[in-house]
Amino acid sequence: MKPTKSDLDFVADSKAAFLENRSPYASMLLLVIVGLAAAFTFWAGTSSVDEITKGQGKIVPGKFLQVVQNLEGGMLAKLNVSEGDVVLEKDPLLELDTTAFTANLNDSTTQRDSLLATISRLEAEASDRSKIEFPEQILEKRPDLVESETRLFDSKRVNLEESIQHLTKSLSLKTEELEMTRPLAEKGIVSQVELLRLESAMNDTEAELARIRSEYTKDALAQKSEAEVQLARIEQSIVAFKDKIRRASVLAPVSGIINKVHFNTIGGVIRSGEPIIEIVPLENELIVEAKVLPSDIAFIHPGQEATVKLTAYDFSIYGGLKGVVEHISADTMMDEQGDSYYTIRVRTGERTLKTGKEKFKVIPGMQAEVDILTGEKTILDYIFKPLMRAKMNALTER
Repeated sequence: MKPTKSDLDFVADSKAAFLENRSPYASMLLLVIVGLAAAFTFWAGTSSVDEITKGQGKIVPGKFLQVVQNLEGGMLAKLNVSEGDVVLEKDPLLELDTTAFTANLNDSTTQRDSLLATISRLEAEASDRSKIEFPEQILEKRPDLVESETRLFDSKRVNLEESIQHLTKSLSLKTEELEMTRPLAEKGIVSQVELLRLESAMNDTEAELARIRSEYTKDALAQKSEAEVQLARIEQSIVAFKDKIRRASVLAPVSGIINKVHFNTIGGVIRSGEPIIEIVPLENELIVEAKVLPSDIAFIHPGQEATVKLTAYDFSIYGGLKGVVEHISADTMMDEQGDSYYTIRVRTGERTLKTGKEKFKVIPGMQAEVDILTGEKTILDYIFKPLMRAKMNALTER
């Protein structure tokens, strides 16, 4: 409010002139400045900003480098990839020559079929069946074995029946002779010795008849048991050869990028267990290994949120990857310049950057800056921090 003339009578002339000519806008400006200062102080005291600890590092595979080998080795027949190619899990990488394995498999399969047919014949002999019951696969695929085993079965059975028929006829004659001799022995016409001889001969014939039948069955069972042992061994060989043929098609153990191909020559020999291809795994998650100064490590702990900024992509355009601190090294390490640092690992939730509908791949080896959220401070704290530090250090010098 502007002072009246009567008010000015009580002040000095210079002050009266100042008060009389003062602009009302000056008071308003002062009020605005004081209000802005108060508002800024309130805002700075209540608004907080993130405390960030920075680290420098690079993208590393979430899994260790995968080295592709082959148990048996062999001659390289086909190579499907080259260095830098991206492959998916179980994609065919290369083919080894399977000629020898296939030949061995065919030989073993032939032996197995032969043993199956033989076992079928021996089962029929041991069970005293008149006909062989062959497996369906032998009936369909190996009629030659069916014919040969049936012929052998019939031949052995004919021989057995002829022997049995001969002994049965002999036994019948001896029985008849014994029956005729017994009355004569009772009358004393024939000695008891002769009667005992005839009885012994008849018993021997009966025993021979039983022995022939028993040995026929016993031999069949023994041969069947031996054939089954051989069959089990052959079955194992077949499984092994099939497995070798399957492994001759070398597949990618994981999805990843072909880092190195050790063999490129078709027809070249790969030794057993020798490294063939190296794959850098690609996962849905990435690992960032970063270096943090010892002075910044105190407030970092596993589970903290972090932002990964890739130097290959402008952060203001492409953004970064959200991650979580997973590991902190137990002690410091030293680089080539002799500077100490801690190693931290940050695992990201994704492996691509997105802008709209576009996706940009992130691969191992890319350089990255890691911002780790370690806390919050008000803006007022940041303003007064240098003053507080100066106060703590003031008047302490010698």
